[in-house]
Amino acid sequence: MIKDYNLDYPDFYTRLYAFVDRNVLHVKYRARFFRLMDLFLSSTHLPVQLVASFVKRLSRLSLSAPPAALIMLMPFVYNLIKRHPSLMVMIHQDHVDNYVDPFDPKEASPLLTNAIASSLWELASFQHHYSETIATLARLFSNPFTKPPFLMEDFLDHTYTTLFETEAKRTFKKDPAMTFELKRDQLFPEGSSKDMNGLTLPDDAVSELWVFG
Repeated sequence: MIKDYNLDYPDFYTRLYAFVDRNVLHVKYRARFFRLMDLFLSSTHLPVQLVASFVKRLSRLSLSAPPAALIMLMPFVYNLIKRHPSLMVMIHQDHVDNYVDPFDPKEASPLLTNAIASSLWELASFQHHYSETIATLARLFSNPFTKPPFLMEDFLDHTYTTLFETEAKRTFKKDPAMTFELKRDQLFPEGSSKDMNGLTLPDDAVSELWVFG
């Protein structure tokens, strides 16, 4: 009824906001919680300040989230911004030296956190994540929002097992460079001498640490 008829339930979103903490990204009912939260935040009649608080809190929690939760969290935030275009300002905030994030993480009311004046710098930090899947999702926020909303069911049930299987099945267009042959005289071209076997030996004490055998 809240979604379809804009029924006002006192402090409903304040209570929901209180549930969004770091623990919710680690519990076994995480997927179910995000399914319900997606439903509760689907109305376009919600105040932009309120939705901005949820977006910012999820962004902040991403810094301590496991990889499987990140894969769920980023499409979730993307869909919220897509649904509420006024939140685009959080992506395009210009940072200056000595930047202080105006978001108040201790404020209990999602209408008073000043999240709309903040930015999503936390999500931008994942653009060079070791997982290519997470890095690709993070880079979505730096590109024009031309993609359609994500189907959340494709992201809610990821685990470490599914992440490993995805990486194990990944194919590469070009084999990565693994090693190369390095001769000793290339490593220490000067200030060296020859031993009885004709190998180049360094003369200084620091370089001697590189001699093996």
